Amino acid sequence: MTESTLSVHDSARDDIGPPPRRRRHDQSLHLNAVQVIGILGLLPLAMSVVAVALVSHRRLPSSTRQRGHPRVYSDASVLLIALLARLWQLSSREVCLWLNQWPALAAACGLPEHRVIDPGHFTRRVKTLGAYPFWLLYLALVWRGLRSGLLAGRDVVIDSSLLRAWSKGDPDADWSFPSSFHGYVFGYKVHVLLDRAARLPLFFLLSPANKNDLPFAYPLLWLSRLVLALPIHIVRADGAYWGKELVRFIVTVIGAHPIIPFNRKKQPLPRVRHLVYWPLSYLARAVIERFFAAAKRYYRLDTRYQLGWDAVLLQVTLTFCAILVVGLVAAKLGRPDLRLSPTRVLAHYLPVGQPL
Repeated sequence: MTESTLSVHDSARDDIGPPPRRRRHDQSLHLNAVQVIGILGLLPLAMSVVAVALVSHRRLPSSTRQRGHPRVYSDASVLLIALLARLWQLSSREVCLWLNQWPALAAACGLPEHRVIDPGHFTRRVKTLGAYPFWLLYLALVWRGLRSGLLAGRDVVIDSSLLRAWSKGDPDADWSFPSSFHGYVFGYKVHVLLDRAARLPLFFLLSPANKNDLPFAYPLLWLSRLVLALPIHIVRADGAYWGKELVRFIVTVIGAHPIIPFNRKKQPLPRVRHLVYWPLSYLARAVIERFFAAAKRYYRLDTRYQLGWDAVLLQVTLTFCAILVVGLVAAKLGRPDLRLSPTRVLAHYLPVGQPL
């Protein structure tokens, strides 16, 4: 006896297919360099920043030179090209070849027609500018973020991260205190005031690795209140920032509520009862650890090929400018959810060997 099966064809099931697969690349922006410059107006912003730096800082080279070859490339163009190189993580040679192969990008950066800056000359010009114009550019980008609503500054987090020096011969670096996680580190330490809601930096300071974290909380909070006029309501930090003077400063001067853990065995509870933190409130401080991890992975927040205080400060300032540029572009195009993803906001860099 043979078994037979009867198959019934249901025509209604042919119209019902599987749901479309959600793909991340369909939601990406993939903007090229010319689009980023046009959306944010980076060239006029760079010209304004250089003008302010020329007035307020004597180290910036004067535009009225009496000797030597006349200057062909403006400081604003050099500043903008350095920012693009940091956004796409290109060397001076790669970014100059990129400009040579892409005339539209060279024109958007303010370069003369059929002229592209040499890599060696570009590196010397960036070192001559120093970190001060880039720091002013960073403040201008933060101000744009505050005006657009991307940054609020109500709930902030303070923390620091170690940056290993590129060479043991760095004259301005120093050894950090030992820890069970990374041991001794020879390098620098970057102190950051982070907007917890946007997860973007508001202010930062640089110091050798052997400096304590607590003293840097005062200038970070004070400058953010005076320069940026931030309406700070909550200040979150780890146990390294615990101190009665800092808590008093946050409560009385800043007018915010501190959420800082303390040792209850050393501090009498009645004296600090109003500072008792909730575990959930303190866990919100972990966003700054993820920020440092993303900055070191996707933006190369490090001291690669840099020696000395000025070079490291310039590298860190350019990195934070690149982070803010990605966030501002994503917010202006109505995609603030992509503000922390440079790989989905920026288009992939075209290799130098391929024709455009």
